[in-house]
Amino acid sequence: MVTLDSSIAFLIYITAVSSAAAGVTEACKSVIPFLTTDYEPQDDCWEDHNEAARFMNYKRFFNLLISVVAAGFIFGAIGLDPAKILLGDEIAYVENPWKVGTWMWGIIAVFGSPFFASILKILEGLKKQVETDRPPNRPRRKVTGPRDQK
Repeated sequence: MVTLDSSIAFLIYITAVSSAAAGVTEACKSVIPFLTTDYEPQDDCWEDHNEAARFMNYKRFFNLLISVVAAGFIFGAIGLDPAKILLGDEIAYVENPWKVGTWMWGIIAVFGSPFFASILKILEGLKKQVETDRPPNRPRRKVTGPRDQK
């Protein structure tokens, strides 16, 4: 069953893997100069503009590809199924984490990370609001027993 806590745990897990994949991509950028180069047209003609745009699109594609592969590998290495986390199962580990479904979670994590981060902030705020909106304790009245009469 999906609960507020399981939803938050799911979003934290997805966001953490996405951030780790972004870190791997940044590490690859430091090694592969093609991934960090900004391409500008040499002359002000259509051919140069098209070639610069094509190289920029290649760069974006490879950055995303590295992130997706890294996220899929992280999901596989950890061996947790995000769907089981969302559903609040007792055991979220999978026997064979190297199936296609694991790699699909990598795609979902990379492309959905801004959305998931926004939803996570909203749900954490909702949880905090729910926890603070509890009705106050009932007023208590001190009761004393009969006093000793002397």
